[in-house]
This record gives sequence, C-alpha cells and structure tokens, in this order.
Amino acid sequence: MDQKIKAQEAVVFTDLDDGSAVLLHLDNKFYYSLNESGSFMWQLIEKNDGAMSKEKLVEALCEQFDVSPDQAQSDVSEFIEDLTREGLISVKSDS
Repeated sequence: MDQKIKAQEAVVFTDLDDGSAVLLHLDNKFYYSLNESGSFMWQLIEKNDGAMSKEKLVEALCEQFDVSPDQAQSDVSEFIEDLTREGLISVKSDS
C-alpha cells in the first residue's frame, strides 16, 4: 500500500539564502526550521501536491545528496513522522 504525502494548506514555506527554510503554521503561529535536505524534501512535497510518496522522497534524497539508501530511508521516515506530528503534512494511504 503506497502512502501519499500532502502539505497542509495552512503552512507557509520560506526558502532562505543558505539553502535552509522556515515553515509557518498559520493555525498555531509556530515557526519550524528546516535544514537543506528538509527544505529540499518540503519543496518536492509541495510541488507534487499530494502525489509524493515516501519512496520517491528517498530516491530524490539519494540523487540530490550523497547519502546511502538506508540513511535516506531513515531521514525521510523521521522527517515524515516529525511533520505529521506537528500537523504540517498529511499522509494518506492509496486504496
């Protein structure tokens, strides 16, 4: 079963000059900082508007950054868990 990741509409993304980024959740007014790889993954999630899968994020992370598939899998899993917990993304299972 494939899971699709979608950015919440109440979240505003701002890319910073150093490659990192900031998210603002408009509902709770909290800011969240993203490092360069987090910013990269967030932009992919937004760009694909609900069609991004965990597997595609892992592949993209391996291509963009010099990380092993195992490290990318771990990083993506943690990223998705953190953003889901904070209400910044939703994850839906395909039927």
